[in-house]
Amino acid sequence: MQTNRELTYNFKENSSSATEQKNKNKSAIAADYIADMILEMRNLAKTNGQKTLQGLLEMAYYEAFSLANPVELTAEEREKLRELETYAREALKTGT
Repeated sequence: MQTNRELTYNFKENSSSATEQKNKNKSAIAADYIADMILEMRNLAKTNGQKTLQGLLEMAYYEAFSLANPVELTAEEREKLRELETYAREALKTGT
């Protein structure tokens, strides 16, 4: 089964950075395909009431999806996440 995504490579084949980029694109395509397959299995598990398996497949799906669709955070976004982490840790300690 093939995905509907098609990539066009616009760089020199002999360049080491071009090779790295090509490998990243191949990796993203593979991760996208894996995510699609896992989602099918997750839906099958859900239909059959296999909750533990469904949950495990959901985690695997999110991992594959994140590899296929990487997100770069800005320094400001990373700082906001650190602040949220600090607030969450404090809330856990105090029970609020």
